[in-house]
Amino acid sequence: MFDVRANFFENTLIISGSGKSDLPEIQKSTQAIIKNARSLHPGFVMITDIRTLAPAVEEGRLEIQTTLKNLREMGMAMEIRIVSDENMVTANQFQRTSRSVGYTATEVHSMLEAERILDELS
Repeated sequence: MFDVRANFFENTLIISGSGKSDLPEIQKSTQAIIKNARSLHPGFVMITDIRTLAPAVEEGRLEIQTTLKNLREMGMAMEIRIVSDENMVTANQFQRTSRSVGYTATEVHSMLEAERILDELS
């Protein structure tokens, strides 16, 4: 399950995922991600919370990879990824996927840490 929100005031895209997602759910979520990102200005920051998200099946990972590539082309400046030490398989999968499209996400362990980084950028 994914929750996708755009914060226009801070020019951020906030995504949280939890549990195990099948390919149709990942596709629906990536469409919502792109739709919300289109409402932001170039230079936006994406915050993804994947602490309780299960690793994606390969087809889903490829869908996520395409979405990350599209977000970069739309002007995403950086991604702050909230991870958990108990869920490193998913964290590693996402980091490999973001590296494959040309960037490394900044990893933190809480929303508070993510917001602190966001405040430093302002």
